[in-house]
Amino acid sequence: MKRLFSNLIILTILILNCNIAYTAHGGNHAAKGNADVYKVTMRKVELCEGYTVVDFDDVGTDAACKNAVTIGSGDLVVDIASVSAGSAAASYGNPALLPLGSTYTHMRVTVDKKFIIRSESAIDTGGEDDTDNCITVATTDAQYENDEATDKYTHKVAIAEGGTKAAMNLYITNGRQAGESGATYTQCETANCAKKDNSWSWNYANVASDLTSAIAMSTARSSVTTDDLQFVYALAKPYTVTASPPTIDISFGTRSALGVQEVCDAGSACNGQSDTHCSFYPEEPIVTITIK
Repeated sequence: MKRLFSNLIILTILILNCNIAYTAHGGNHAAKGNADVYKVTMRKVELCEGYTVVDFDDVGTDAACKNAVTIGSGDLVVDIASVSAGSAAASYGNPALLPLGSTYTHMRVTVDKKFIIRSESAIDTGGEDDTDNCITVATTDAQYENDEATDKYTHKVAIAEGGTKAAMNLYITNGRQAGESGATYTQCETANCAKKDNSWSWNYANVASDLTSAIAMSTARSSVTTDDLQFVYALAKPYTVTASPPTIDISFGTRSALGVQEVCDAGSACNGQSDTHCSFYPEEPIVTITIK
């Protein structure tokens, strides 16, 4: 016997604890700011009857989500900075059929590696005196060495300070697991990427203790050609399917959800240059979920 499982549980997808550890080439300054637009593309949500500790390169395997049941699929963009984010997420996909009496302990979430974020106000990197007016601007191909489609995971663009505030496409860049070595992406150092440095790197978690709420996160490596990013979360407590669906309360916060790094055309340190630029990246949004 089966029943319709409440699709409100899909709201937990928006925890999105990327917990990206940034390795700045040469120790340039970085800061966090608030976002008034923070769009995430939900792609797939699965419930799991258990989780076995896996290497984070294996988050998509059966061991990472035992007896997985898909409860939502297909792309849906949700602005979690919006007051209507909860209702938008709740409408995602069709309710899934789950067997009565089955107990689920974990959830595996798949999202797109593209985020659309707009800075609420100017951010000061804390670096050179003139790098204190970092504002997201509209994304264009001219910001990249080649174009956005080609370079979205291999390059980070540099944005001149000021400009017209707009939502910007930001990506989970190619990286490595914490503790590994080697460059992973190219940092543009000028607004048109005429100058660049290919020795920069991103570290991603390799154990659960490196994450805030998720217990596993797939590693965005250059060798893994996918637009997907996966997370595994332990439910606050196991959920056993009954005749009564759960009630889920959720709130979102995008304070300090936008990261920015000071970059310049002098390599490792800006050393008082007047032409320093801003390089943005997604930070973790704040999500509170209560199931009762």
